Amino acid sequence: MKSNTIRLPEGFYLHQLDSVDNTNEEAKRLADKGAQSGALVLAKTQTSGRGRRGRAWSSPVGNLYSSLLLRPTCSLAEAARLTFLIAVAMAEAIETVTGMQVRPDCKWPNDLMVNGRKICGILLESASNHLSSTDYLVIGTGVNVAFYPDDSERPATSLASLGAPVSVHELVSVYVERIAYWLPIWEQQGFTPIREAWLTRGYGIGEPVVARLTERELQGTFVGLDDDGSLILREGSGFEHRIGAGEVFFRG
Repeated sequence: MKSNTIRLPEGFYLHQLDSVDNTNEEAKRLADKGAQSGALVLAKTQTSGRGRRGRAWSSPVGNLYSSLLLRPTCSLAEAARLTFLIAVAMAEAIETVTGMQVRPDCKWPNDLMVNGRKICGILLESASNHLSSTDYLVIGTGVNVAFYPDDSERPATSLASLGAPVSVHELVSVYVERIAYWLPIWEQQGFTPIREAWLTRGYGIGEPVVARLTERELQGTFVGLDDDGSLILREGSGFEHRIGAGEVFFRG
């Protein structure tokens, strides 16, 4: 049965809106006004939704659009790895609310895939202070719950089309619960347990991959994640590249 109640763990609090330009921008406005870590912006629709590299993000009512404000006490490089924590948390949440009917894979660096189709995108944005440490992070997540775009750059899907209609409120509740589970682990043990959890559901591991970087294109096999979250691409010669940023494409 679908739930219309949002339950958040201690330390998280909700800013719920019917419509907003996009949830990341709203979370950044809250941060600039001094909002505490744990603020969650949730909107029914976005008028200017966007994904990585400024791409438009379709935002019909019925899908999940949320952004979480965090203020971790670490460097920006360390904080950026929270993208992997968020991916694991959302994948676990989707599994839970669908009764394991839908089991997403984590695609580097920040998508969730089901049967080779995108179901969730993650967008992390940050601000630093004068000491070069992190002032705040805003982590946006968009999940195709009821609908998916049929004109996106890459094939997409939705929970409803997979035969698993769920409540956005229930999904948000479990998602934040999983974040609350993983954050203390990350704070106490670092990136290693997050990396290991991500790799258990890593999309395309062991498969051919094309990485499009700013000035060149690399081809090889995706063999894992480095300790800093970089994608490890192994060429046929055995030489390995560590890729910290770029677009990756798999045969599937």
